[in-house]
Amino acid sequence: MKVRNKKLENLRASNGLRCVRSKRSNFFSKHLIFASIFTLIGVLFSTPLSAQENELNWTSFEETMKRAEEQGKPILVDVWAPWCGWCKKMEKEVYPELSETLHEDFILTRLNRDDNESRKQYRQFSLTPLRLAQKFNVQNVPAVVLLSPEGEYLFHISGFTEADKLEEILNYVASERARDI
Repeated sequence: MKVRNKKLENLRASNGLRCVRSKRSNFFSKHLIFASIFTLIGVLFSTPLSAQENELNWTSFEETMKRAEEQGKPILVDVWAPWCGWCKKMEKEVYPELSETLHEDFILTRLNRDDNESRKQYRQFSLTPLRLAQKFNVQNVPAVVLLSPEGEYLFHISGFTEADKLEEILNYVASERARDI
């Protein structure tokens, strides 16, 4: 043992802080690295619980119209476009922050304003999402259109809207609905 310790002391003295590892410590180091990698992968690819809680239930336009009338809830229509950065910011930051209010008080749907192919049934009309957005007086995206439970146009908000401001508006619409009941 003394010879081995003397060799270790000589190695440390000649190479500064260099350390010689035994087979046992090398084994544990490899396992520690493995465990760290798997933990990191798990963290990166797992969905946070808060994101799951904030996930919104967007339904098709026709389904929304039907559910709103059945449940007596107003409709929130998110009018967006695939190229719109502010629309993506609303979807990722604003709506999840308001998920509790949106789940409790509204039926949600989305319209891709650039879609000029598909058709949406609104009252007695069959319209493209572009024409439907125009019918709701939406010229710019992002926009939030609020409709009554019967599908009547109430008003819309154009442009990016911070969560706290949109929450005030949503609470007002929800309280008006509560008074009508």
